[in-house]
Amino acid sequence: MAITSEITPSSIEAIASSFAAVFLAEIGDRTFFIIAILAMKNSRSAVFFGNQLTESVIAIIAAFIGAAAVKLIDPLYIQIASCVMFLVYAILSFYEAYHGESEMVDEKNDPLLADSEQRMSWMKVFWKTAVMVFFAEWGDKSNTTIISLSALSDPVLVMIGAIIGFACIGLIGVLVGKLIEKYISEKTVKIAAGVLFLVFAALALLMIFYDYEL
Repeated sequence: MAITSEITPSSIEAIASSFAAVFLAEIGDRTFFIIAILAMKNSRSAVFFGNQLTESVIAIIAAFIGAAAVKLIDPLYIQIASCVMFLVYAILSFYEAYHGESEMVDEKNDPLLADSEQRMSWMKVFWKTAVMVFFAEWGDKSNTTIISLSALSDPVLVMIGAIIGFACIGLIGVLVGKLIEKYISEKTVKIAAGVLFLVFAALALLMIFYDYEL
């Protein structure tokens, strides 16, 4: 596993292989739907950059530290944290669906409050996306793919291909969310998000019992 700085046909092949592997692994995956749901009624730039921050960090870790990094945190703890996190976000989504309208009216009546809330909301959505994607992605099949490719090719090139792949997936997810937004009300989006997060929480719980035979 040699790290080189020259751009050669093999370098392009390494980047392309990493890009294709990540893209095919992530398209239609759990993270893709999380991005689309969050982008429906939130700042799309916040969702995109929040996702890209986490995915880039994970790609770097997987490419350079490899399998040892994934094993630093017991997958059981990640699964438990994922289950709890998705459950909390499901509850928050249902709460916002049924109590968010009155808060929106207050903001419209106070332009200064609305502007302040908008700036705070961008950061809130950014970090919310980053955290959700981290728990959804850590130890995912795309991580193992990056680790495997890094053992065969220059990890820098694998990392570049993976980050580009994650960026494309994030952009497509955001655009899908924007497209669907035109046909669905905000309340419906919140309810759909709550249901989706409940499903993810249930799946995480099932994986805990299945993988660890609790």
